[in-house]
Amino acid sequence: MKKFIYIIFCFVSFTSCVTSKQVIQKKNEREAKELIEYANKYINVPYLSGGTTAKGFDCSGYVQFVYKKIGYSLPRTTQEQSKIGEKVDKKNLEAGDLVFFKGKNSKSREIGHVGIVTKPNKKGKFEFIHAANTGVRMDDSETSYYKVRYVKARRIIGSR
Repeated sequence: MKKFIYIIFCFVSFTSCVTSKQVIQKKNEREAKELIEYANKYINVPYLSGGTTAKGFDCSGYVQFVYKKIGYSLPRTTQEQSKIGEKVDKKNLEAGDLVFFKGKNSKSREIGHVGIVTKPNKKGKFEFIHAANTGVRMDDSETSYYKVRYVKARRIIGSR
């Protein structure tokens, strides 16, 4: 009888864990969707060095601004943002993940640019939204400019 009760307890516990995991995943997906919808509202806002408002953004100011909308307080600079959250392999990207690139010099070792993944795929390719020097826009990771500059990705949503 004790063995039977133990088995039932283990089954119920396991089922609860799976359900909790699914609830968290759905919450993360909702947050990512809200983030992307909000981020898209600022397409074509001009680039402004040091900009953190809808009058003009630099890349990290834009990321900080849109994440704040869904309740996340991110550091101000690209370098600081590249150190928070969880490391993510390029093939496991999800919408809302941050992607980091080298700056203007593709041979540099320093991270100089950040964007937000909008459409990932399992092959490590993705679309992202960011504040480029031409303003807030969407780009594809496979364009020659960004393909050679990709450095890493971090997951913020769900990592608190």
